[in-house]
Amino acid sequence: MKRILIIDDQEDVRAELRDRIESMNHESEEAASQDEAIRKLEDLAYDCVLLDLSIPLKNDGVTRIDHGRNLLQRIVAMPSAPPVIVITSHGLNGHKLAVEMINLGAATFVGKPFEDDPVEPKIQMVLDRKGDNGATAQKSDKAFSCGVLVLNDDGIELCGVTVGGVRGNAIIRRVVEMLAQRTNGKFRKASAQTLADALPTSVTPPTVTSAINEFRSQCTEKLAAAHIKCGKNDVILTVKGGGYQFAPGIEVRVGNEETPASQVDQDCELLLKQFRRRNKMTVKQVRDSVEIPATRVKTALASLAGRKAIEIVSGSGSTTTYMLIKAEMPAQKEMKTK
Repeated sequence: MKRILIIDDQEDVRAELRDRIESMNHESEEAASQDEAIRKLEDLAYDCVLLDLSIPLKNDGVTRIDHGRNLLQRIVAMPSAPPVIVITSHGLNGHKLAVEMINLGAATFVGKPFEDDPVEPKIQMVLDRKGDNGATAQKSDKAFSCGVLVLNDDGIELCGVTVGGVRGNAIIRRVVEMLAQRTNGKFRKASAQTLADALPTSVTPPTVTSAINEFRSQCTEKLAAAHIKCGKNDVILTVKGGGYQFAPGIEVRVGNEETPASQVDQDCELLLKQFRRRNKMTVKQVRDSVEIPATRVKTALASLAGRKAIEIVSGSGSTTTYMLIKAEMPAQKEMKTK
């Protein structure tokens, strides 16, 4: 039987966690504030801590995330620090905080409500890891040194670990495919706006940012379970000046070993042939001239614009007019002479 400390200022949350822990045949202690938690940690040894970040300094005080952040740092600095599972809320802010807390030393995180993200597997994971004595401790210190990211039909794998991105989650899969494009051997840099423009019209830049942050969090959490430390910017970087880019050592491919960028490159070449014939075309004219889905046309147009092969000269939506940039004009002359 293990002893687990629950730190949360909401009685109903503590009660639910207490029931879940008891059902695992473990016992629990509770604290409703930073000060109360510190007193309990100084008096007793715990095998695991469940920490809600938004807690008051003292009981019945004002709740602040900074209190939870400061408490986490104090716990991990203890000589025999118990593993800490951070409790967050779902959504963009929750995932951003979770990754930050893992970088500060948290073992993993769980999101509210627990029906959507059960806490029991997370507790069992950290208890198993803690119970492996020195062997797992050495494994958990293994730093992420990049690896192969594979898009399979049933999800995205990184270093052989499934990190999410099932085919139904089209946004992150398309984002991965677009960021996998290379120019002069370097991964493409793209802003959330550019990525959103290449996706269906219902997708906004904040939606893209949320999908990327969720994917980053999944990479951190899933690789942690495999005893690999993966930080927020170890897979997809936030580049200076804004935007995203894969880390240099990442290799991206699909399950059949064909790089996902190849489809985009093929579509780009089809569009370039049309621009070399006509020089200037609207989005609708481009769609009518090639037999590929509209979403792929949009992706290819965004890619060509990013590569500075074409540029927007007027219009909006389906009437947006693109023109071949002059650097491409010699290729047009070659085709005419042929």
